[in-house]
Amino acid sequence: MTVIELGELRHGDEAEPPPRSGGRSARWPRVAALFAVALLTLAGAAPAPARVRPVSVPAPQGAIFLLLGDRLVVADGPGNVGNGGRLVTGHRLPGGEPLWRFSLPAGDHVLGLTAVAGGLLVTSSPAGAGDPASTLLDVNSGAVRWRRAGYPVRARSGAVLLETPRADGTGTVRAVDPATGATRWSLPMPANGVAYRVDDRGVTQLVLVTAAGRVAVHDVGTGALLRSGRVPPAPDGVAYRFAQVVGDLLLVDGASGGVTAYGLDRLDRRWSVPVRSEAQGFEDCAGVVCQRDQATGLRALDPVTGRPLWTDDRLVGTVPAGGRLLTAELAAGAELDLTVRDPTTGRVVGRLGRWRVPRVQWSGGPLLGLRRLPGDRVLVAELDVPAGRTRIRTVLPGSWDDCAAGRTVLVCLRASGGLVVWRG
Repeated sequence: MTVIELGELRHGDEAEPPPRSGGRSARWPRVAALFAVALLTLAGAAPAPARVRPVSVPAPQGAIFLLLGDRLVVADGPGNVGNGGRLVTGHRLPGGEPLWRFSLPAGDHVLGLTAVAGGLLVTSSPAGAGDPASTLLDVNSGAVRWRRAGYPVRARSGAVLLETPRADGTGTVRAVDPATGATRWSLPMPANGVAYRVDDRGVTQLVLVTAAGRVAVHDVGTGALLRSGRVPPAPDGVAYRFAQVVGDLLLVDGASGGVTAYGLDRLDRRWSVPVRSEAQGFEDCAGVVCQRDQATGLRALDPVTGRPLWTDDRLVGTVPAGGRLLTAELAAGAELDLTVRDPTTGRVVGRLGRWRVPRVQWSGGPLLGLRRLPGDRVLVAELDVPAGRTRIRTVLPGSWDDCAAGRTVLVCLRASGGLVVWRG
C-alpha cells in the first residue's frame, strides 16, 4: 500500500483519492474519554478494500457497533433511549446477513459493547437512574450466558471485574468467571473507589485506599491480599482528591495541596510534588507520569523522582503506543490535531495531521482517522502511531460518523443512520 505523509496538509486541503472502494470548546473528560476508548488497540494496517459492491446493514442514528472476527454487532446508542435504546443485533461478515436479535429488559439502555472470553459483553443501565448491569451474549447466537449487576473492567487473569458503586462512592468489586458469571471473589470498595494496576494485557492488581489512609493491594486473579500499609489520611477526612495508580506508583494528595507517590511493591514514599488547582488527575504516558488538567494541558513527571520533564498547555488527550505517545490538540469541529511524541522529552517525532478519531475500533485492527473534504466527502486513513505516518484507505461520499476496519472489511456508520460494509 502506498504510504502518504499527511502531516503538512492544511486543514481543508484535498488529498488525491485512492482507487474507490465499492461505493462511494470540548472539555477534557469528554474529549479524553472518547479519545482513550477509541485507542484501546493499536495494530498494523489492513489491506485497502477492493472494488466490491458495498452491503448495507440497518442501524439507528448514533448506533454503537463492534467487529468481532467475522461478526458485526450493532446496538442502539445512548441517543436512542427515548425510542427504546435496548436492541442489539448480530450479523455475519462480509455479507451483513442478520443472525440474531437481543432486547434488554424494559427500561434498560445500552452503554457499551466489549469482547470478553469469545463472547459479547453488553453493559446497560436503566434510563435516568439505576445501577449498571453486564450481560454476556454468545456472539454467534445471541443467547444469554449470564447477567450480573455491575460495570465491567477487564482483568489480565481472564476474569471480568464488576464494580457496583453506591451513591457515596462505596460499593463492591467482584471477579466473575467469564464463562458462567459465577463469583470468584468480592471485596468492599471504600469511598475513594478502587484503583487498578495494569499492564498491556489488563488489570493485574487492585488497590483499595480508605479515607483513614489504610492501603490494601490485592491480586486480581484470586483476590488475595498481597500487601497492606498506611499513608497519611485524606485531608478532609472523607475522601482523597486523588487516589490513583500510575505504573508501579500510588498517588494520593495531602494536606499541603500536593501529591505524594508511594511504591506499590513496598508502599514506600518516593516523592512529592505540588499540584495545580486545575489538575484533573494522573495517567501513564508511555512510562512517564502525566498530570492532566480539567480543560487542556499536560505536565509530564519523571516516575522515579517526580521531576518535571515537559509541559504542554494545549493537549486534550494522550495515549501510549509502541513506546511513543500519541497526543491530541483541539482543532476545527470534531477534529483533533494529532502528533507523536517522545514521552521523556515531549519532542514531536511525527505529525499525523488533523483527524476525527472514531469511537469504535476492531480488536486487532488499525486505528482509523476521518477527515471531511470539500464536496461532501470523507477521507478515511489508517494512523500508524509507532511509525508516525498515515496511510490513505479510501474516500467516501457523504457524511459519516464512525468507521472500523477488520481483516477483510471496512464498516462505516452514516451520520443519518445505517451501516455500510465494504469487502477487501
